[in-house]
Amino acid sequence: MVAAALRIAFVATATVQSPLRADAGEYASYARNLIEHGVYSLAQEQEQPPPDSFRSPGFPLFVAACRLVAGEGGWYAVLRWLQVGLSTLTVLLAYRLARRMLPFSASVVAAALVACSPHLVVSPAFVLTECLTAFVVTLALWAATAEGSRWRTGVGVLALGFAPLCNGTLVFLPLVFFVARWRRDRLCAVGLLVVAMLPLALWHARNQTTELARRGSERAIASISHGSYPGMVFADERYFGFPYREDPAQPEMAASWSNLFEVLGPRIAADPMRYAVWYALQKPVWLWSWPLVQGRDVCVYPVADSPYERQAVMAFTHRLMRWGHAPVMLLAAVGVLLGLGAGARSGVGHWRVRALAATAVLGTLAYVPVIPDPRYLQPIRPLLFVLAAAAIPWSLALLRSRHRAASDACAGPGVIAPS
Repeated sequence: MVAAALRIAFVATATVQSPLRADAGEYASYARNLIEHGVYSLAQEQEQPPPDSFRSPGFPLFVAACRLVAGEGGWYAVLRWLQVGLSTLTVLLAYRLARRMLPFSASVVAAALVACSPHLVVSPAFVLTECLTAFVVTLALWAATAEGSRWRTGVGVLALGFAPLCNGTLVFLPLVFFVARWRRDRLCAVGLLVVAMLPLALWHARNQTTELARRGSERAIASISHGSYPGMVFADERYFGFPYREDPAQPEMAASWSNLFEVLGPRIAADPMRYAVWYALQKPVWLWSWPLVQGRDVCVYPVADSPYERQAVMAFTHRLMRWGHAPVMLLAAVGVLLGLGAGARSGVGHWRVRALAATAVLGTLAYVPVIPDPRYLQPIRPLLFVLAAAAIPWSLALLRSRHRAASDACAGPGVIAPS
């Protein structure tokens, strides 16, 4: 109820200025071409738009479905209210995911963080892939970690297969659960991987057998080149977040992989320590930080009449989450470490715990090459909140385990130690 109230209040009262700019406009173009021409194409105002694979098809298909149902005049409103529903369901899924491993109180804390997170509250207002992807990823994690339920496992496999279509960097998700289940049931692990990778395989088969005007590799090259500037500044700090706009070598660098290495290589060689710190330390920290690099506070595009600026309760939740962001992310890091390492020796490190911790690590590393914008980490933000809520219970479990081990060792042979 809290999650729904916050999201409804924002979408109903805030006005996104130029809502179909930049990425949002491209998603809208894909949806229009799918409905009007039956072609997956980014081209605008062409009678015969050429097909391409510049962007992953998951979210454009969602937009096209809204357009098909509500028509030209109503699809934008339908999409935003559907995203309100998906974002609210994400809170419930995060709670159910937490209950698989945590006591009730810690699970409620995780759900409250997901419900009140301004990053997740504002997401339904934008025509961007993060809201849908966060729902799909959380659904996949909840369903794929189920045991003894075939229908939940089936839903998990389908969601794991759809997630890479929403965002290509999530291709690691099926691999994580393949590895996690390998020791328990190899046949199940192989079946999960094959079925989950099938949608992505079909997408790539289409791209290899179709003459395309633009390919996804072009966007990958551009994204990596855009994220190659330490501190997201090239020369003039007024271009912070968009340093590539003043770099004269940017068109050449983003033209091909070879050009990218030819331009970026000498820059790294001239100051290797600066680039090492940028990629190994600063980028991961930025990804887990609060303010968006290309945006204002938590909003990707400018927003007028935001309830966070004029409504007391929402402003309070914003301040509370902003003040608590750093300690919550530190707890999430502790949860990741416990899930991957020490927790495995204390009984905490069940296979599902290790899978979730690995998802958080790989989900962060996947975006290190590009612009380190916290917006890109939004699909795994609910998972980070679950891991943050788990940090204290898992730490206590680890301490109790070590205390029991020390007690057993002190008891010596022939003495029955308490269980």
